[in-house]
Amino acid sequence: MKNKITYSKGSLLIISIILIWSVFNIKPWRNAEQAHKLIEQDVTNYYCYLPAAFIHHDLTFKFVFNDSLNYIGDSQFWPVAVQGSDAYVIKMTMGLSYMYAPFFGMAHISASVSSKYEANGFSMPYEFFLTLSSVFYVILGFFFLRLILLKHFSEVIAAIVMLLTLVATNLYYYSTTEPAMSHAYLFCLFTIFIFNSIKWLEHNKIKNIIFIGLAGGLITLIRPVDILIFIFPLLYKITSLETLKARFYLIWEQKTHILILIVSAFVVLFPQLLFWKLNTGSWVYYSYTDEHFFFTNPHIYYGLFSYRKGWLLYTPIMFFSIFGIITSFKHNKEFLWSVAVYLPIHIYVTYSWWCWWYGGSFGSRPMIETYALLALPLGSFLTYVSQRSLFIKVPILIISMFFITLNLVQTAQKRVGTIHWDGMTKEAYWKNFMQIEDVGGIWDTYLPPDYDKAKKGEEEYNVAD
Repeated sequence: MKNKITYSKGSLLIISIILIWSVFNIKPWRNAEQAHKLIEQDVTNYYCYLPAAFIHHDLTFKFVFNDSLNYIGDSQFWPVAVQGSDAYVIKMTMGLSYMYAPFFGMAHISASVSSKYEANGFSMPYEFFLTLSSVFYVILGFFFLRLILLKHFSEVIAAIVMLLTLVATNLYYYSTTEPAMSHAYLFCLFTIFIFNSIKWLEHNKIKNIIFIGLAGGLITLIRPVDILIFIFPLLYKITSLETLKARFYLIWEQKTHILILIVSAFVVLFPQLLFWKLNTGSWVYYSYTDEHFFFTNPHIYYGLFSYRKGWLLYTPIMFFSIFGIITSFKHNKEFLWSVAVYLPIHIYVTYSWWCWWYGGSFGSRPMIETYALLALPLGSFLTYVSQRSLFIKVPILIISMFFITLNLVQTAQKRVGTIHWDGMTKEAYWKNFMQIEDVGGIWDTYLPPDYDKAKKGEEEYNVAD
């Protein structure tokens, strides 16, 4: 009975219902073309390639300044001037526009045949279908995550890990409340990349190496530092120096496949390179102007534990994943080094960015895509717990339920503003702890980041308090 409902399939169904119910309850598209709309801030830069190409037919973005409409004031297009010329580029790369594109097409058709909405790229249908795109990709991500987990764990463990990855982390917030941001999409791409990496290492099939190249290229295009995910196939199932040598031998032996991977990734990257070449004269262009990494001054402690944006403060379920790396030393060694090497490098690079808190956000949003990988040590930890006595199982169950509740309450707090977007403090956090409405005077305790100092790599002040 291949089609019978299993625990993990039931978990996938529950996740799908939660996501669909949540977005239709929250309605992130409800403020289209008004204040607090979905397409603004970072999303504007991810998305604007589509209306520029298919509505304005101008990827030079000069129409922004030649048209009578105030596109910049309405947060629809934010082109960046190329120094020393009259050309323009967009700060963010076009990778997310690839993923938005099918849903943009459906939205454009809907708006075009409607008498109620303008087919301008920003009216209600566009934000509605953009929201649906996030739901689609997150469900697709959990589809592949289920397959990854079942290669290492039981049905029950896989089901629990899937549910915790959604409802106990800020992935839920970025799938439902700010669904067009990059993180839910990267989570999906990470699962596709990991799944096909495992498959290729097992069977060396061309279709898997093509998907590795396409997914890896798109991951890199959306967020270049996430090229680090290639650590996974390099170290997966590496348990000794001999297996590491064998892995490099396999790569050399399968160099035709590696070439196919590179070509597949290049196919994804080429439109961006061409865009830069046509608009700037250079194949590669740094569009972030005065924003940089400071690798000699990373803010790892703040990034992990601060009240402003501490990853483990706002997503404490990930302590279980970290403990799971330790339990993997005895069990589940096949993914031990791929996670144990990847995670600290990702953390170091992430919190070396000048804006280590990543602007207005809930928790540490650049960690969300890693949940596709951290689901593995989470499964290892839960497997370890499942084999212990009730004296260990019961407390872990209680703590897990608390972490889920905390995440859902904090998600609601972020929606209504009880958790400030970029200036949370210790005083505000504890005064409003587990209170959805502001009872502690958040605006009296708000501590705004010093963006000017941070851009120079200078210390702002002690944000641990």
